[in-house]
Amino acid sequence: MNWRKKTLVSLFGPIRIEHSYDHCASCHTGHQPWQATLGVGPHQVTRAAEEAISLAGLLSSFGRASRETLKKLTGIRVSKSTVQRVTEAAGQRLSERLAQKHVFGPTQAWNWQRDAEGKTCGYTSLDFVSVPQQGPQGARAESRMAAVGLLYNPQSKHDDRLPRGNDEVRYLAGFYRLDGLGGALRRQAAQIGWDDLEVQLAISDAGNGLEDFQRQNFARAERMLDFFHASEHVGRMAQAVHPRDAEQAQRLTSGWCHALKEQGGSFLRAEWESLDTGGWSAERLETHRIELGYFRNHQHKMDYPRYLTHGWQIGSGPIESACKRVVTQRLKGDGMRWSERGSNAVCHLHALLLSQSGCWQRYWTTPDHLQN
Repeated sequence: MNWRKKTLVSLFGPIRIEHSYDHCASCHTGHQPWQATLGVGPHQVTRAAEEAISLAGLLSSFGRASRETLKKLTGIRVSKSTVQRVTEAAGQRLSERLAQKHVFGPTQAWNWQRDAEGKTCGYTSLDFVSVPQQGPQGARAESRMAAVGLLYNPQSKHDDRLPRGNDEVRYLAGFYRLDGLGGALRRQAAQIGWDDLEVQLAISDAGNGLEDFQRQNFARAERMLDFFHASEHVGRMAQAVHPRDAEQAQRLTSGWCHALKEQGGSFLRAEWESLDTGGWSAERLETHRIELGYFRNHQHKMDYPRYLTHGWQIGSGPIESACKRVVTQRLKGDGMRWSERGSNAVCHLHALLLSQSGCWQRYWTTPDHLQN
């Protein structure tokens, strides 16, 4: 054993320490037990400084975090590359912990809103958003699709107990396999009292594999098709009916969307089945076939009159917002390109930061070897 000197970055400025260094003659490796005790990682920053650097790296670009944010808020002076390495390492560590079935957040049932029948209800949703990628040495690379999972407790017009601005929301984001995301999202749900809900609601845009995901991971949930996506298909069919008259097509779209809300997807499907398509062009016939097939496949998730009677939300606004907040705003700035590892790490960490109060703190205040 010998003694060495090292400088660490802390919230109070550089700290010069003298520490022991043990070297094993048999395995030829060095050991520095003090690093684990103090929570100091390979970047030679204290745990508190690591949190501050990571937070700055999520709130702005790594360059701006280095040049401005950290200096003004904490006085810490580190390079852009250090901000990037520290932030991505924290996100990678979080990703590994989540894969090991750890959950970071307060274990307490939410103050769930009630629907028109007075039943407690909560929502889950899932969507994907592309993340620009860059290969080794700056080579071009195809974008990757990051999954964004969401559990949320929105304001209800039938229940004013929950104040506006409520932060009861949990996000998960990253390059997940759907089975891995399902397990992680269920563990989050277990912490917040999801299993005790009287009504569980799962909204999606009917993307590939999403209904199977909901069925497998939230079997009790009522599955609903986002009304906006359904209305897009209504618009396409209306354009096929009036291909040369945009005003007529718009009026028909409005009327059909109203009918969809008032009478449901099965009613509109029957309307489309009865259309006189004689004399239609091959292109119009193909649109009719595609859109009618879409409604036949998804009409079981289009019972909008019943959903609205219960006071349930029928839009995917929360998950669309989640994709923008968690992924787009941080990872899709002008000219941004990411490594797969780095973008996955930042997705995970940013999702944790934006989740309900207590999730971020729980992660940073629990030593790695005690996290569960």
